Order: sequence, then C-alpha cells, then structure tokens
Amino acid sequence: DLGTGERLQSAQLRRSIESTPWNRFQHVIFVPGLFHLKMACADAIWRCFLHPLAAREDETSLMRDVTYLRPKETGVYCSKPGFRRMHQLIGHAGTCRRLDCWRAHLHSKNSKYTDLGTFADSKPSLDELRSLADELAQNYVATHRLHRMRRRPAKERDLQFENALLLNKYFLLYEELSYAMNCGDIGRVETCIVSWIPILKAVGKHKYATHMTNFLLNVHFVYPSGLKRAVRYHMLVNPTGK
Repeated sequence: DLGTGERLQSAQLRRSIESTPWNRFQHVIFVPGLFHLKMACADAIWRCFLHPLAAREDETSLMRDVTYLRPKETGVYCSKPGFRRMHQLIGHAGTCRRLDCWRAHLHSKNSKYTDLGTFADSKPSLDELRSLADELAQNYVATHRLHRMRRRPAKERDLQFENALLLNKYFLLYEELSYAMNCGDIGRVETCIVSWIPILKAVGKHKYATHMTNFLLNVHFVYPSGLKRAVRYHMLVNPTGK
C-alpha cells in the first residue's frame, strides 16, 4: 500500500548519502498494490455520488438506487459503506442502469420494443447487438460531447441526463479496471489508471493520483527495458497461489 511506499522512500532518502547503490537501497523498487487502487476508485465514486448531500436529493441519483437495492442500509451508504458494499453497489446498480439504457434506446428506435423481453424474442443477430452497443456507448456514456451540453443555456440543459452520463462512465471505468485485473491484462490496467488519475485528484485523493502518475512515468520512461518488463509482468502475481 502507499504507507509501505512512503516508508521505502523515506529510507532511500536517509540512505542517499551512502557510497554504494546497495547501501542506498537503489535495488528496491516500489510497485503499488492494484487492489488498494481499486479500493480508492470505489471510494472516489462514493465521494462523487453518495457523500455530498446535494447528490442524494435527485430522483435519478445513485442514492435512489440504494433505496431499492439496499433499503435497510441507506444510512450506511451515506456515512462510510466500505469497499465491499460499494463494489457490490457498483456492479448491481451499473447493470440495472445499463439494462434500462438498452430498454430506452430500443424503444426510441422501434416503439414495438416495450421491454427487453420483446426485443429478445425477435432474436437479433450478434452484429445487430454490437451495432446497438456502439450506439449506447455513444449516447448514454459521457464523452467529449458532454462539454458541449454544459455550454448550452440553462433552460436547454438536462442536468439529470448529464449526471447519468457521468455515473455510467465511472461505473464502466471501475468495471473495466476490475475486469482487467482479474484477467491479468496489465496493458488495459495501465490504460484505466490514466483515466482514474484526474478523478482521484478531483475527489481529494492526491496521494493515490501522485503515486500512480509517478509509477507510470517510471515504468514507461525511466526504467530500462528489462526492469520495465519485470515490473509489468509481475504486478498481478499472487504469491500465495490462492
């Protein structure tokens, strides 16, 4: 975790006056734990969409999803739910919201599709599903067009829709990071980290943002090729074998 990294940096700083690289601890390389990064990302989503009082008042807010999914734990989610609860909420609420996006998009394209069951009965092909998925990603996830939406006059803006776009984007970023970690796709993990760094800064988690920025810079621009390969290929190794 970051505490271990800070202790290592402190030891290397104190040993910086030593004469040999071994005594200066230059051979020790700190690699941040990705599970702790995953916890920080879940906490960032909580700070964005559940912790502020104003974020709970809207009828399309994430707190409204909590009242349906975990009606007896709304107080817990308002205070400090912890990683496990947030991880489950992101998975369940994200799935429900994406399914609702499918329902709304299909109905807008063809009024006969009143629900997803009716669409499933039509037996769409894989190519049709991929095409629809691309349309959903463009229309229901925050992209560069969100900046244009926010420049519109106040009377023309749909704040609920804008917030929903951001929530869908953050949920998908979290699930992509989680999926990449589970599959051992370190390249995708690094791509996700680049997207999470400004989010972590925005919610006040500057230590994580700084450590992950320095880590990516060291791996791709400072370390020699052999060390770079060793670090990237061993970040997700579980030494216990469980």
